[in-house]
Amino acid sequence: MKKSVIIILLLSLSSCYYRIGDLTIISNRNVDSKTDYKMLKQYVVATAKSKKGDPLENALDNAVKKVPGGEFMKNTKIYVKVNGKKIKVEGDVWGIPVPATTGTVTTNVTKSVEATIKFEVGDRVSYKTFFGKIEEGIILGLNTNSAIVETKDSKGVSKKVELSYEKLTKITH
Repeated sequence: MKKSVIIILLLSLSSCYYRIGDLTIISNRNVDSKTDYKMLKQYVVATAKSKKGDPLENALDNAVKKVPGGEFMKNTKIYVKVNGKKIKVEGDVWGIPVPATTGTVTTNVTKSVEATIKFEVGDRVSYKTFFGKIEEGIILGLNTNSAIVETKDSKGVSKKVELSYEKLTKITH
């Protein structure tokens, strides 16, 4: 009975972290006193394993990298796992805010095209299948609202499908 209680107690403690310190500010980089840093995100949590280099430095880097523009942490609590294999940091990430437009591209796209496309027997066309795959084929016949297109699968077996003109794209090359 005593052994099972001890084992259960040890197992329950093995996933816990012990708080080893509180720091007002922590950084792996130089902090410029003249820069107007802003709090970017509150209560960021990150961990690092102690087998890989300096675990405190890695945990701090992991936390700061979670927030774009992050430079350092304030009001940070540092924890170590009972077995000593992990370090956890939690606190507020501060840095220089990244403008919202960074990484975005604005383009003017014409939503409609006015063109007369003339399909003829023998034209190469492409179309999107029900599953989203783009296939190519050759027009064998024309109807008022659709065309008969012959395509070949990867084994060279040909099949014929009837498609409306709106689903066809004429290939000119």
